Amino acid sequence: MEFSDVLAAIALVVSIVAAWHSYKAHRESVAFSEREASREFSRERSEFLIRLERSTKLFERVESRINGVLSSIESQPSRITSSLSAQKDWLRSDLKYLEGCLRQSRILWYENYDMSRDGFAHHKPRHLALLEDDEDFAMQALARADKAEEALNTNLFISNPIIG
Repeated sequence: MEFSDVLAAIALVVSIVAAWHSYKAHRESVAFSEREASREFSRERSEFLIRLERSTKLFERVESRINGVLSSIESQPSRITSSLSAQKDWLRSDLKYLEGCLRQSRILWYENYDMSRDGFAHHKPRHLALLEDDEDFAMQALARADKAEEALNTNLFISNPIIG
């Protein structure tokens, strides 16, 4: 065996070892990228689930506020409740819509919790748009509840003025 044959054999062994190390490094790099993508997906999904929970809490608070204002209105004498019939109708309508908002936000929470990475990437913008629309409605309903309570207080003041 000549020196060049030995040198070629050594070069072959070195290149095989280098190829093996290169393959292992590539495999580790792919696994690391996959772990990072998985971590990023989990973080993004968790943030969105928290956003859904906050919206659900907002809807529950607005629903409670509207129920409180409605019960305050309905506990008044008939002359006061009749003058606030438009506000009562608005608030009842808002309650029906808020029930749908609550149902939808809870369904979206479970749907997004079980969603795959691709499904989440595809559906998140649409779900976020639905959520934002419902949040806007909830804020408007809250403003209507405040106005109805203000109208109730005004009617109460007019019917029972404080004489000082």
